[in-house]
Amino acid sequence: MSGRTIGHALLAIGDGTSHQGSIRIEDGRIARLDDGPHHLDYELPFGSTVTPGLIDLHVNGAAGQWFNRMPVEAMRVLESSGPRAGLTAYLPTIITGPWDEMLRAAREIYRKMEMPSSGARALGVHFEGPFINPEYRRFHQAEFLLAPTPGRVEALLSTWTCGRCRVTMAPEIDDGRAAAAELRRRGVVLSAGHTAGTFSVGVQAIEDGFRILTHSFNAMPGLHHRSSSILVAYLLDPAAFCEVIADGTHVSPEHVALLYRLKALNLVLSTDAMPVTEGLVEEGGVIRDLDGVIAGSRLLPDEAVRNLMNATGVTLAEAVACATWAPARAIGLDAELGMLREGLRADLAVWDRHNRISHVFIGGELVYSND
Repeated sequence: MSGRTIGHALLAIGDGTSHQGSIRIEDGRIARLDDGPHHLDYELPFGSTVTPGLIDLHVNGAAGQWFNRMPVEAMRVLESSGPRAGLTAYLPTIITGPWDEMLRAAREIYRKMEMPSSGARALGVHFEGPFINPEYRRFHQAEFLLAPTPGRVEALLSTWTCGRCRVTMAPEIDDGRAAAAELRRRGVVLSAGHTAGTFSVGVQAIEDGFRILTHSFNAMPGLHHRSSSILVAYLLDPAAFCEVIADGTHVSPEHVALLYRLKALNLVLSTDAMPVTEGLVEEGGVIRDLDGVIAGSRLLPDEAVRNLMNATGVTLAEAVACATWAPARAIGLDAELGMLREGLRADLAVWDRHNRISHVFIGGELVYSND
C-alpha cells in the first residue's frame, strides 16, 4: 500500500488537544498518528504545527467572481488559492438574488463537485436566502426575497445531487416552520439567520432542527438586558452551533471572546468572504455597499483563527478546532474530515512558529508550500 509519513510536529488534533508526533498517510487518508520517532518521508520545518485543513461554511465568491453568477469560475479560483490560507474545504454560498439564477448556480456547483479536484474542495451549497426577514435583510435585495412555498422548497431540493445542502432562513417568517420541517426531513442543514427572532423563536427553531445560527450578532436583534433575541437561545443551548465572522468589525473582539467562552467547540469560524464588484467598496477588510451597509468580509480562514487566538488568549490547537472539527460537526461531516484521526481524509494544514500557513496537504498530496 502506497503512503508517506510526515512530521515531526505538534499535532493539533482538532478537538482542542495536541501532542507531538508524526502522521502516516495511506491512500489519501490518515492511517495512524505516531508519537515516537519514525522514518519520515516528508520532514516538516522545526516548530511546525499540523492541524486538520480549514473548513469555511460561508464564502460568497473569490477574485471578483460570485457563486451566484459565475460559480464554476469562483470554484476554480478557490481551488487554487484557498490552500494558501489553509483552506481545504468550503461551502459555496449563494445569496438572495433572482430565483432562477440561484437555482442555476446551485446546479452548476453540484455538477462541478462531481469532477476531480486537486485543491480546496466544495462540500455542497449554502443557500443564504431568499427565505429571510425583510427587516434584517441587510445587503440582500428586497425585491428578490421570497416566501418558502412548497413549490420553491421542492425546486431548491431538486438542485441537490451530491454533498451537503445548507439553507439559512428566518424561522419566524410565514410558512417557515412547514418549509423547515420538509427541508430537515430531506436532510438539509438548517441555519437561522437574517431574522427578527426572539428568544422563544430561537428555542423553537433549535427544536425544529435549525442547528446553526448564521453570522451570530449580525442581521438579528442584538444583546440587550431588556430585549429578547434569538441569539440568546443559541448562546444557551449546548448543542447548537454559532457561526461568527471574526474580523474585528462584524463582531468586536470582546464579543468574539464571549461567544468562545459560551460555545467553545460549538463556535464555527467563517469568513463570509465576498468579491469586491460594482456597487461595493472595501474599507479595512470589510465590504460595504454604497450606502455603508456591511455586505461581507475580505477575511481569510487562517486570519480568522489568529483573530480568535488574539481575542481569547487560547492556543492555536484550541482556536483551530473552531475552523475544523466544529464546522465538520455542524454539517454532519465529522466522520469524514475535520480531525487528525485514523480513517479521516488527510486534509492537513501546516503552520510555522509564527502561526502562518507553510504547507497544505489535500488527500495526502502536497498542494501548497511557501518554500
